[in-house]
Amino acid sequence: MPPQRVEVVIGVRTLLTLLAFGALVALAILSLGTLISILVAATIALGLDPVVGALVRRGWKRGRAALTVFAGLFVAVFALVLVTAGPVWNEVADFVHALPAYWDELQQKDWFQQLTATAGADDKIRSALKDLAAGLPEAATAVLGIAGGVFGSALSLVTLSFLSLFLLMERPAITDWLFGFARPETDARWRPVLEDSIGAVSSSLIGNVAISVVAATVAGLSAWAFGLPFPIVLALITGLLDLIPQVGATVAAVILVGVALTVSTPAAIAMLVIQLVYQQVENYIVYPIVYRRAVELSGFTTIVAVLIASSILGVPGAILAVPFAAVIKIVLREAGAPRRARMAALRQADEREQVPV
Repeated sequence: MPPQRVEVVIGVRTLLTLLAFGALVALAILSLGTLISILVAATIALGLDPVVGALVRRGWKRGRAALTVFAGLFVAVFALVLVTAGPVWNEVADFVHALPAYWDELQQKDWFQQLTATAGADDKIRSALKDLAAGLPEAATAVLGIAGGVFGSALSLVTLSFLSLFLLMERPAITDWLFGFARPETDARWRPVLEDSIGAVSSSLIGNVAISVVAATVAGLSAWAFGLPFPIVLALITGLLDLIPQVGATVAAVILVGVALTVSTPAAIAMLVIQLVYQQVENYIVYPIVYRRAVELSGFTTIVAVLIASSILGVPGAILAVPFAAVIKIVLREAGAPRRARMAALRQADEREQVPV
């Protein structure tokens, strides 16, 4: 029996759809930096949206409320940078240039020398610290992370600011336009999900910044109390690293304890105890108070989200991982709600059938 010939026909519409999808993927890859800027701008707008919404409910116009909130934020950030940029930059420069000397001082301790000698880490780390001190602008970019990538120039800052402002002003109009293509029942079901997602993003970002400020304050005061060098720089590094959930606080604690070792072993032990106690307080008291029920993510889910997002988008991805993981969870919870209800009804029916008469 001769083999049968199978003919596969692909329609023109399918080919055009595939070509359009491929073009969008290629465009996204080529303009990844721009997409990251748009993502950050959208996140800022969503983070400020509940504040603007509260003013609108008090009778303010949407445009006026958005301009007031955004202008207040911009003025506060600009004033903070203007007041602290000079002294902090000088301390950052001195701190980076002093890192090789701190490493040599740590090497004078017998137990630390034995620890690094076993893996041959002494020469590698000393060389890396010298390179870090020689390339201070690159070091500052590495420390500041997202500032070097997103706010690298005045033009990008202005563009990002206006993009965030326009998104903040037009968010309800954009939402109404998108839901205008949906059926009434779809609108009624998914519009509350969108509002819950915006609330989760806002709570996560504002809470994350507040927690980072607390962590920086604790680190700075502890460094000053124990006589550590450059307490302002250590506080700044701790605050920036603490923006990265779960992982950043641990890295900051290692840096603080390492600098404390250059002062004395008791200071290092005390700093280690303070950081361990504070991290427990932050994880089990501060986080629940700040986030309440807006971001219900387990520690495992948070770490996985941070690792995946940071591998794709770098430091901005690590910072934005938690709010967007919370959004994904809210969407998946609503999408799976009908099936969960059906499965619960089936289980109840099975239980009723198994009950003897």
